[in-house]
Amino acid sequence: MAGPWLYSIAEKAERLFTLRDGTELPVSLESYEKLVKSRKIVEDAWWYIKQNWNNVEIDDEVFIYTGDNNRGIIGHATVHEVKYRSDDWYIRLEFDLEKCKLLFANPIPASKVRQWVHFPRRNVINLEQHEDEIHRLMSRKLKKRS
Repeated sequence: MAGPWLYSIAEKAERLFTLRDGTELPVSLESYEKLVKSRKIVEDAWWYIKQNWNNVEIDDEVFIYTGDNNRGIIGHATVHEVKYRSDDWYIRLEFDLEKCKLLFANPIPASKVRQWVHFPRRNVINLEQHEDEIHRLMSRKLKKRS
């Protein structure tokens, strides 16, 4: 595995979540939360990546991050496929909806993520050197849930 990876979402980026039926929702904290709670985030299959497409591997972890409202890591998925489509690179993600709900309610703080990555805006960013710390933080969040 080459990851884990950080995938940044932000309202300012003016990107869209695209569902199976063609519905498009502007990316925002509210739309992400709605899609996670309704389990429809799994319908937004292909996520654009700007860098590291040649390093991302199947089954790599992806942590969904937003700096909007200083939230931080608000989701978790694994890479199911990496593909060149329509003149750009994309990853197809498999979301862990329970971890997404947990992280949305209790994110890994943006301030912590910014210690690892000063400008977490490009997708995708390798977090391999912080993998142990991420998993420790995730473990604490999972225990709090129990």
